[in-house]
Amino acid sequence: MAKTTTAFILLLIIMSIAPASALAQGREAAIAIITSPAEGATVSGQVVITGSASHPSVFVGYEVEFDNMADANEIWLPIGTRVSQPITEGTLQIWDTVANNVADGIYQIRLRVFLNLPDEPPVEFVVRNVTVLNSVPTPLPTPLPPPSTSTAGPPAPTAPIQQPPTNTPRPTVETLIDTNNQSSSSGGESSLNFDRLQGAFCNGVIIAGVFFAFFAGYLALRARLRPMARQIMWQIRSEMDDDRRG
Repeated sequence: MAKTTTAFILLLIIMSIAPASALAQGREAAIAIITSPAEGATVSGQVVITGSASHPSVFVGYEVEFDNMADANEIWLPIGTRVSQPITEGTLQIWDTVANNVADGIYQIRLRVFLNLPDEPPVEFVVRNVTVLNSVPTPLPTPLPPPSTSTAGPPAPTAPIQQPPTNTPRPTVETLIDTNNQSSSSGGESSLNFDRLQGAFCNGVIIAGVFFAFFAGYLALRARLRPMARQIMWQIRSEMDDDRRG
């Protein structure tokens, strides 16, 4: 009877100590950490959330959630579904901020690891100040430089203005007729001018021939009269000499 009572007391002691040791081991051995994105990061589109969520003996599962820090009341929304497999340094979830219509702003991301421990809350890890920026900011216009008040130096040359090319009009039938008439009239004037030039040339040749004939006759007459003139001059000199002697 005494042995039975002692065994029963030892069993009660073991049963009371075992949950306490399991609880201590569970809270200390649980791993819950987010390695990316880090605190203060800026993300957009599909965000890969990496980290670790595990426990050596009492692991049940984990969840990833997000909350808008601009809201005074914390409202945690799930990212994906609960995962029942532990993970070490891997992808916890993929947060599609575009498909889920997540507005631009500053958020916090929470990892919750659930353990098989009664009346114990899950182990949590929170990353704060994660900025979601999906919209492209509108670039500010570049301010124009103030106008220069200096009058020194010549003014800048003005670039020449290039006129657009003009279309050359195609000749019409009337234009061709006028062109032919002008060509015929100009041809008649050219033939008339040539006739005048030919007549003037012939007149010049005739005048030159008469002049040369007259000049040739003058030279021939001069050649014939020169001996006679010399003879007359000798006679006059002889008579004058005779008169002086007499």
